Amino acid sequence: MSIRTLGQLSESLDDDLQWRKNELTTAKAMIEKSRPHQKGVMLRAGICLLYAHWEGFVKMAATNYVSFVALRGLRYRDLSANFVALGLRQQIRNAGQSTRPTIHIELTEKLMSDLSERYHRIDWENSVDTRSNLNGEALREILTMIGLSYKEYESKEQLLDKKLLANRNLVAHGERVKIDPNDYNILHTEIIGLIDRFNTDVQNAAATEQYRRLPIQ
Repeated sequence: MSIRTLGQLSESLDDDLQWRKNELTTAKAMIEKSRPHQKGVMLRAGICLLYAHWEGFVKMAATNYVSFVALRGLRYRDLSANFVALGLRQQIRNAGQSTRPTIHIELTEKLMSDLSERYHRIDWENSVDTRSNLNGEALREILTMIGLSYKEYESKEQLLDKKLLANRNLVAHGERVKIDPNDYNILHTEIIGLIDRFNTDVQNAAATEQYRRLPIQ
């Protein structure tokens, strides 16, 4: 989806967030109402759903933010370093994999120019890669790529990696893992809180134009 205005970005994130929260709330209610012989199955399914909505929202929100920035009509020289790097990512990869001076010179000339080219040509639809395994390291890379701080998420790294992702992987690979109901309730609360935070951080970054290059003092 092409995001051209702040209003479109806000609406897309809020709408996506709401249906995910509704589905997770419904799943939690179903788990609580399930019979004892059903609860284990429901908890394992719930873990997969929690992870799916966490990864899904991060990918959607980050991608829509990149779309918003790409379609602002700005030039490379107007953007923060992280977005310039994102726009030049393919050229950087090509230069790193090649021994041809022509490839290296092409990238060097781009970097030495005034970067007056407009930014809209980047492949924003494929810009965000969660690796289908959104651990702390992958989350840090995504946040860095879109210019957001990882600091507020760092304290949740163990919970995300050890409690959510590890259990999701065990369930996805057919392991007979037992999910503690109390652990699930904690994860439910934490994941919804993290989705809310990511939503707020992206919308604040867009509203305050954090994607713009800071003027040289």
